[in-house]
Amino acid sequence: MRIGLVRHFRVDIKKNRFMTSEGYNKYSHDYDFADVIPNEVVIDKDWDKCYCSILPRAMKTARTIYHGDIIPTDKLREIPSAAAFKFKFFLPYNLWAILNRLVWSLNRPVNPEGKSRTSQRINEIMDTIFMDSAENILIVSHAGTMYEIERILRRKGFKGPFFFKPRNGKLYIYEKK
Repeated sequence: MRIGLVRHFRVDIKKNRFMTSEGYNKYSHDYDFADVIPNEVVIDKDWDKCYCSILPRAMKTARTIYHGDIIPTDKLREIPSAAAFKFKFFLPYNLWAILNRLVWSLNRPVNPEGKSRTSQRINEIMDTIFMDSAENILIVSHAGTMYEIERILRRKGFKGPFFFKPRNGKLYIYEKK
């Protein structure tokens, strides 16, 4: 079985370097609905089926790169993010991202979805994909979700490239013989 992972195309949105918690939450919301900047990658021929996140940036990417059967699912959506602390002063965006990922990993209730719930939903869709009769499955999703998928694939004996943060619009192939 071969599984291809693709992170959605780059999102066409301007990000401020510094933001308050309110600014961070607004940016996170706007990011979910912003348009993408497509590239010319088309990878139809090698894939039998495509599972895709329901978020618009992933759907547009999937429709651009793959012209076969696309199965949208909310189980592949981005890990939701919200400001972990209500600060009225400005912090760097990268610090917000680190703080929020830390709070997510601790399953704190301020985050819309904790790590255990994220792992559960991603494991559910991966179990569905592993039971699919198709031999070559493409998955179009998001950086955080892909990171969790990669961990599952490695535990199941798949071989493929390592990534810390997957590049937008790049195909990562994992195989299990």
